[in-house]
Amino acid sequence: MAEEKQKTEKKKRGVFGQILIILKWISLIFLGVLLIAALAFHAPWKVTTLLAIVLLACTILPKPYRKWFWSSVGAVVIVLVIWVFLPDDNEGWRPYTFDEELAALDAGRGIPDEENAAVIYNQLFEIPILDGNEPEFLIRTTPYSLSGPWLTKDHPETKQWLDGHQKTIATLLKASQRERCWFPIDTIVSVERMDQLPAIRHMSCLLVSAGNNDMAEGRIDSALEKYLCVIQMAQHLYQQPPMLDFLVGVAIEDLASVQLNRFIIEGQPTVEHLQLIWASVKDLKNNFSSKLISDLEYDKLYSKMLCCIYYEINESGKTRLTRNPAAAIQAQFQQEIPAATYWEGKVYKAWLLWAWFYMPSTPQKVARLIDDSYEKYYAMAEPDFDWAEQPEEWLSVVSTINFLKVDFNYRYFIKTTADMSESSYYGFHDIYLKRLTLQRGSRLLAAIRRYQLENGSWPESLEPIESTVPPEALIDPVTGEKLEYENHGERFSLYGEKANIWPK
Repeated sequence: MAEEKQKTEKKKRGVFGQILIILKWISLIFLGVLLIAALAFHAPWKVTTLLAIVLLACTILPKPYRKWFWSSVGAVVIVLVIWVFLPDDNEGWRPYTFDEELAALDAGRGIPDEENAAVIYNQLFEIPILDGNEPEFLIRTTPYSLSGPWLTKDHPETKQWLDGHQKTIATLLKASQRERCWFPIDTIVSVERMDQLPAIRHMSCLLVSAGNNDMAEGRIDSALEKYLCVIQMAQHLYQQPPMLDFLVGVAIEDLASVQLNRFIIEGQPTVEHLQLIWASVKDLKNNFSSKLISDLEYDKLYSKMLCCIYYEINESGKTRLTRNPAAAIQAQFQQEIPAATYWEGKVYKAWLLWAWFYMPSTPQKVARLIDDSYEKYYAMAEPDFDWAEQPEEWLSVVSTINFLKVDFNYRYFIKTTADMSESSYYGFHDIYLKRLTLQRGSRLLAAIRRYQLENGSWPESLEPIESTVPPEALIDPVTGEKLEYENHGERFSLYGEKANIWPK
């Protein structure tokens, strides 16, 4: 019985040993696959080095020394656990910001307050234009007050509402008398700025609605004053570096230019009215290159701010990974969030161990990676850049071929983030040229209408008015050729490659 028991125990030990050997080889194979994957997908060098050290310790390191290796690993783990629960000295540390770059972006833009339209706009931002109590006809029905001229007798409640905002309208007219506008950039990620842009659009709706009422009631000069005020507001937004400001500017200029064009062709303008419109409708002067570079500088700094929210700096200039990512996010987005609990704080600190392996050691290294990723876009500012070659669709990255190009490192993350912006620059270019075409078109419409007032009919071609307009006003900025004009007798068409100025 004793011998059989010993044999059974020996057999069990043999089976257990075989299982351990199998598990050991499975672990080694798994480590080898991880190391190969880390090399193939360009994982951070710290991760690759750690995997290589563990694999070598399990294979090449002599057995007598392996226990010392694993004892050291255990000691390091214990130290790290203790470190996570030790209190931190956070005195003097704040989220890292690119103050010098921010100042450089704002430099040279300083405008005296008495010349800066932004000073006036800032006063109006404190006054809510739309609060949910405005009349339905103002912006919610179809048609609505922005669709075209409307009479007070048809919508008395809307007229009454507009009369309650006469002070705001007068202030906006005052702002439009200033050519320059600059909203200082205190922080790239500005929640306040995101609230201001919708407010500017609401202000433009207020002006166009009031202008349409003036036009219907015969107050032509007052209506034109409001339409041209909106166009000047758009010019103010075009002076700001963020692309979003430009897009809002395009949207509000469209509101006013549609009404102006209708008045020019279908209204009863005088020669004086046409001269006023001609002088007031300014085009973008095709300075796309400088505008794109300005936006690129802003976008780069925006990316740096977002990618570096997990770094801190102290008064002596030393940097480190933040001990509280939530606080960093709060500082960047200017949002109030509850203070971290004790255990949340420990989780944040444990997160640093992973971040140390994955993220660059300093925010300056992150900034250099972002600079490198955006460098290719500066070629778009060159006059000979080929805009016909559209970028690859972003969704195609999910294909098998593109997946094999994926890298698991911070450089790839930054490059991919920058690549996602490429199509937006192509879209920006298209919108820019379309807006430039429409601006040139509005000025041509004024010249065409003046010809009709003087001759009693629309010109057969653009040739009769060529001498009355600057040469560039006749050119489609997309094709470089003359804008298309067709005389249909009682009406005409004016259009370009990307913009229908007056209906075909």
